[in-house]
Amino acid sequence: MLDRLSLRLRLFLFFALIGIGGSAAIVAAMVYLGRSGEGVRIDDLVLMGGALIAVLLGLTIWTWLKFDEHLARPILAICNHLKAAAHAKAERDIKPGTARYLGFLEPAVREITTALTETRREVDRTIEAATAQSEEQKQYLATILRDLQQGVVICNRRHEVLLYNQRALEILHVAGDIGLGRSVFGVVTEQPFRHALTRLENRFRTGRHVEHPDGLAVLVIAATKIGNYTLKGRVSLTLGRDTAEGAETPVGYVVIFEDVTDELAAGIWRDRMLHDVTSDMRQRIANLSMVGDLLTMEGDIDAEERAAARQTFQDDGRALAERLDKLDQISSDLLSSAWPMTQVLAKTLLELIRERRSEERELAIEIAGDEVWLHCDSAAIVDLVDRLLNRTAVFTKVERFTLTLTAKQRRADLDITWCGEPITVRALETWLDERLDEGLGAMTGTDVLNRHKTEIWCEPAGEGCCRLRLPLVTVEFDSTKGRGTTRLEARPEFYDFDLFARTTRESVAETRLRDLTYVVFDTETTGLEPSKGDQMVQIAGVRIVNGRMLRGEVFDSLIHPGRAIPRGSSEVHGITDAMVANADPVTTVLPRFHRFVGDAVLVAHNAAFDMKFLTLKQAEAGVSFTNPVLDTVLLAAAVFGADESLTLDTLAERFAIKIAAEERHTAIGDSLATGHTFLKLVDLLEAGGVTTLREAIEISEKQAAIRRAQGKY
Repeated sequence: MLDRLSLRLRLFLFFALIGIGGSAAIVAAMVYLGRSGEGVRIDDLVLMGGALIAVLLGLTIWTWLKFDEHLARPILAICNHLKAAAHAKAERDIKPGTARYLGFLEPAVREITTALTETRREVDRTIEAATAQSEEQKQYLATILRDLQQGVVICNRRHEVLLYNQRALEILHVAGDIGLGRSVFGVVTEQPFRHALTRLENRFRTGRHVEHPDGLAVLVIAATKIGNYTLKGRVSLTLGRDTAEGAETPVGYVVIFEDVTDELAAGIWRDRMLHDVTSDMRQRIANLSMVGDLLTMEGDIDAEERAAARQTFQDDGRALAERLDKLDQISSDLLSSAWPMTQVLAKTLLELIRERRSEERELAIEIAGDEVWLHCDSAAIVDLVDRLLNRTAVFTKVERFTLTLTAKQRRADLDITWCGEPITVRALETWLDERLDEGLGAMTGTDVLNRHKTEIWCEPAGEGCCRLRLPLVTVEFDSTKGRGTTRLEARPEFYDFDLFARTTRESVAETRLRDLTYVVFDTETTGLEPSKGDQMVQIAGVRIVNGRMLRGEVFDSLIHPGRAIPRGSSEVHGITDAMVANADPVTTVLPRFHRFVGDAVLVAHNAAFDMKFLTLKQAEAGVSFTNPVLDTVLLAAAVFGADESLTLDTLAERFAIKIAAEERHTAIGDSLATGHTFLKLVDLLEAGGVTTLREAIEISEKQAAIRRAQGKY
């Protein structure tokens, strides 16, 4: 119990015991003399005893104060200095005179920290020399990624981004919405990628990737969530070694993509126009042929001339019709070639359709059919058939279906069979005119059919049953296509992504502090009293992922406060009315900051102040900040003690963190300084046994309770 108390409190208790014990002894002596002595005046005895007690207590308190000043406080200062040097790698030397009354202890501490610093520097130099080649390879990789005209994104199996290049940001048309450790589905549509990954995992699980011409890669067509740009790329499954079983297992994937929005839009527009024109011309020519027939039957034309004219009209009309048929065939070919197709196993396609369930209906779907390879856009076909299943279920009130693929010469019929009433032509046409999943862009069911040069119809299937039949093209599977005769060695590893190995915990509270993603933020305001109308004029934040602060992933925005900025406030943070005149209001900036934060833990210095400004405006902005919050003031108080100076400047000085003068008291500058401070505090917290978010919150709450109690006195 006693060892849990601070050094200063324990020293105080010792001196308190001396004072109380001495006072008790004096009182006992007075009582004894008063009872046994004769001729002793009680008044003199009490006066003498009181004086002795006062002298004793005064001397005890004075001695304790000197002990506290010359011994306890310096020892605590030395302990904090050594902890910062040992665990937070702070290289600041101990202040001269900190332990001047402790003799050789101060120079000894200085020698220890100097030796530790030199040892660390030597270790760092050794590590730098040992990793020089690895860093050179990383630079090669960075150069290649920078110069690539395609976007590159690498993700783990939880779809968290591990790497992206600048071109990816340009193609995705995003800035702060993508970042390390964040879900890639925040910027691209989800279904096409899940569809592609399911195909690849099935291919890997069955071993077909060994002979498949595409190996562990597959084509993907998706759309961005901002601007609805269409992306075309390839998803490649990344394998790693399972430490438990020693076997290879999927650990992530690589996406290489490009923007094909304009290309596809132009092709679709051209092909639709060509298709519409040819259809219109065919109808007009048919009408012209009929009119020609009528005209040739009128007038005073002899029988021979009338017959020749009729024959000419018929011949020309037939020739035009044949040419238009050819033109229509070309148009259909253009439509199908404008959309990339891949080889997909029939069984895989049927399983993907059965698992799609976009509208979450409890449909019983049986699959059967021949083992054939299809040449199609599997994602589009899956979404089309899924839409038809849902519409048919509603139309016929049937919940049991059979999906069958029957191979025929150069094609296979995909049949959707059910027992119930048939689908009308009008209903089917209406369904085909509906837009499909947003991940496929603006494509309709009719577009899917046109691109595959096929059609769909409803027909009887015997014994009160019906089916929708969709013919698809089959291909001969070629295991050597796209491969050389020599198997290439696996590419060397350039890097080690720690995020690949991170595991998902059931509770964020029990997650290690080093494994969490943070957004360290700061605000600048018109004043210090939000309840009296003060507003934010700037908000900034920086992300920390996997124990590393990402200078390339920051949020920094001025805010129009809707009121004048007092001169005194401008002198602190340097933001004037002119600087925010054209800035967005808080209702526009806060949603952007909310997207930047995501589900990260929020960190701030004196977080209660900044969170007050956020929460006051969150309802008006239509967002809610429910993230866990950590305060570097409270964490530092738990590490160094509440009596220490805990200002950001003091902590930065203790940890040898340099803050540029032009960045001090700016939101982004203070965010960066707080971020560096927080990482140092995490080192010290872990050294003290505080390793999880729950434990960090608990010690913060204890410090907050102490401050609230002190505020009452």
